[in-house]
Amino acid sequence: MKSNVVQHQTDINTDITLIDEVVASSQHSLAFYTQAITAIDDYKLKRIFSMQINIYQRILALLTSPQQHMVLSSTAQQTLSARARQTQKHATYTQAQTLLHQEYFYEGVAHLIDIEQGRLTVLKQAVKQAYQPHTAQNLAESAAWLQSSCDEMTSFCRR
Repeated sequence: MKSNVVQHQTDINTDITLIDEVVASSQHSLAFYTQAITAIDDYKLKRIFSMQINIYQRILALLTSPQQHMVLSSTAQQTLSARARQTQKHATYTQAQTLLHQEYFYEGVAHLIDIEQGRLTVLKQAVKQAYQPHTAQNLAESAAWLQSSCDEMTSFCRR
């Protein structure tokens, strides 16, 4: 019986780690788009960046809702803290920011698409790795929103 409890706790810890990584990445993206929208004048880009802000706010609201908060054991807290220190590999927006400031809008958005496609791939993998159905469902919903926004940004580059 004890092994089932240990496995269940391990599964919960894995889900929490997945959510933590997606939340940290989403916060990073939200900060970029919030700052970037104030630095550009192009209406179409403002619309796209507003959409990205909305997507990341929705992802954060969904994944940090009270239903998602779980009580962690002290071991899980330590594991999560160690993993968070190791995963400081958020995609950088430096190149996109430089291109946008130089008014190379299509090139900047193309770079943003690459970043968002990478985040989408991570989200899709997280869906497959999640143990709890509710966690997998929330991650899948987040992935669907991000896929939609990637499609919109790709459409912008084709115009």
